[in-house]
Order: sequence, then C-alpha cells, then structure tokens
Amino acid sequence: MPGLNDILLYIAIGVGALCLLLLIILLARPAKGGDGALKRLEEKTDKALQYADYSARATDNLSRTTEMRLNNIETRLAEDIKYIADVNAHNLEVIRRTVDDKLTSSDGKLSESYARISDRLEKMHKSVGEMQALSESVSDIRRVFTNVKLRGTWGETQLNALLEQMLAPDQYVRSCKLDPLGNTLVDFAIRLPSVSGDTLLPVDSKFPVEEYERLCESSEKGDWAGTELARKNLERAVRVQAESIAKKYILPPATTDFAVLYLPSEALYAEILKMAGLADFLHKRRIILSGPSNFAALLSLLQTGFRTAAIEKRSGELVRTLEQFRMEFARFAEGLDKAKRKLQEAQDSVESAAKRTDVIGRQLDRFQISDGNQTRDNDQGGQA
Repeated sequence: MPGLNDILLYIAIGVGALCLLLLIILLARPAKGGDGALKRLEEKTDKALQYADYSARATDNLSRTTEMRLNNIETRLAEDIKYIADVNAHNLEVIRRTVDDKLTSSDGKLSESYARISDRLEKMHKSVGEMQALSESVSDIRRVFTNVKLRGTWGETQLNALLEQMLAPDQYVRSCKLDPLGNTLVDFAIRLPSVSGDTLLPVDSKFPVEEYERLCESSEKGDWAGTELARKNLERAVRVQAESIAKKYILPPATTDFAVLYLPSEALYAEILKMAGLADFLHKRRIILSGPSNFAALLSLLQTGFRTAAIEKRSGELVRTLEQFRMEFARFAEGLDKAKRKLQEAQDSVESAAKRTDVIGRQLDRFQISDGNQTRDNDQGGQA
C-alpha cells in the first residue's frame, strides 16, 4: 500500500504533466495575433511555470509537514501503544490474581457446599428412615385399631397412664371385681375415702372406632345421608355401652352411684357431645362421659378431695393426740401437786427437826454452863 509521500509525489507529477500539456496545446494553436499573441502565450507559460513551481514548493512543504506530523503521530501511537500494553499487562495481572483468588475461594465454597449437601443428604436419608419407621408405626396403629381386643387394650393403657400420673398406686385398682358373686371386672376403680371405708368409682374404657371412622369418611366425601347413618350408629353404640356399664358396674354401697365412660380420643369425645339427647340419656343412667382432657381434670379434682380427706384424718388424729396430751398433762399436774405436798411435808419435818435441834442445843449449852460453875466451886473449896 503506497505511503503518504508517494501520494504527494504522484500529485506533483500530475500537476506538472498538466501544465506541460497546457503549454503544448498553446504552442500547437496557430498564431492569430502575431507577436502580441506570442507574448501573451509566453506570459501565460511563465505564469504556468510559476504556478507549477509554487505547487512543487507547496507540495514539498506539505510533504515535510505531513512527514513531521506522521512522525509525531507514529511516536504518540508508539507511546500510546506502550502505555496501553502496560495497562493491559497490569490489568491482566490483576485479573489473573482476582481469578486465582476467586478460584481459591470457589474451591473452598465448593468444598463447604459439598459438605453441606452431603450433610443434608445424610439428614434426608435419616428423615426417609424416620418416615419409613413412622409409616410402619401408623400401620401398627391401624392394625391395633382394626383389632377389637387390641383397641380395647390401647384405651386401657392410655387410661392407666393417666391414673399413674395423677394418683398414687393405692388410690385406684386395675381390673377390679366389684360384685363378689359375679365374675365381671371393670377396667379401673378409683378408691374414694369415706367414713365407712373406701367406696369404688368404676371407670371403663370404650372405643367404637368403626362407627367413628365411617362417620369421618362419609363427612369427608360429602355424603350427608351416610354421615347421618354413621352418626346414628355411633350414638347407638354409645348408648349400648352406657347401658351395659350402668347395669354391671354401678353397685352401691360398694361403688358410687355413678360410673365413668372413658373415650381415649378427644375428637370422638367432641363428636359424641354434639349428639342431641345423648347427654340426657347418660345422665339418667348415671354415666359420666369423659375424654382424656376432662378425665385429667376429674382426677385433679379427686386429688383435692383426697388431700382434704387426708387433712381431716390427720385433724382427727391431732385431736386425739391433744386429748391424750391433756390427760397426761392432768396426771402430770396431779403428780406435781403430790410432789409439792411431799416437799411441803418434808420442809415441815426439816423445820421441826431444826426447832428440836435448837432446843437440844440450848439444853446442851445450859448443861455446859452448869457443869462449868460446879467445877469452879470445887476448886474454891479445895483451896480453902
């Protein structure tokens, strides 16, 4: 590719060629005016040569100026390129260090992330195992609820746990035989203290889960006819159980004149409470319907009664103890009076003995005085 100097040279050559061509054309034209025309031609030729010379000088100046500017531009470009190269090298070094730092921190973060992911996967694995165990437990519970005997045992176990938490072991009886002539056993009987002895409060656990499950399933499906039928069946089952408890377990005076029907599910208890007419039926049969929560409240109330009875019993013992103390104190006062009289008699005896001692002492003193006088008389007679 030609440089700028070559371009300027081509321009100068073109201008010179143009002037030469113009001169040739003028010389080749026929002279019409003679010497005047020739003179004008020479003048024009001189002007053309002067213009060509001026153009050559201008071109030369332009070439030198352009060359100087190009040199300056080249120098500045070299400096700028060097500066840009240095800046780029510095920036590349900074970028390299930053990338190294990022990669190092990324490695650490990746390691931490991997550790967290591993930990979460391990926890997830444990959770899956726990879910499987929970599923097996739910299956076991379902099997328990489908077995009538096991279902009753579960209700009794829950009832036993409440009694163990709230009462002392000697305050209730498990599998208690209420009628000496019969073989019927109530699940639990709570001992209520009284003047004539302990009175038993029968507590029996029932769990009609089949009827309740049918009620829940019909309600979830929106089957109102099925829901009403299941509710009636559930009410019938509760009435039958209440009637059985009233006949078998309410046996005054060995028991209280009422019994407790325990339901081991709060949802079942709430559903039965909503049944119209069932509360009056249970009241007439002297049956108290109870769920886990209000049975715990009943046991708390019984605990208060037990404490009151214990306080009354201890108060009677305290009165008897005070009476015995009063009698002992009376005997002590009587003995103290006797001791006082004995001491008074002893004091009187001591005073009497003291008086007698004084009398005897005075007599002895007189005897000594009279004996001394007789001795002096005998001495005087001998001297005479």
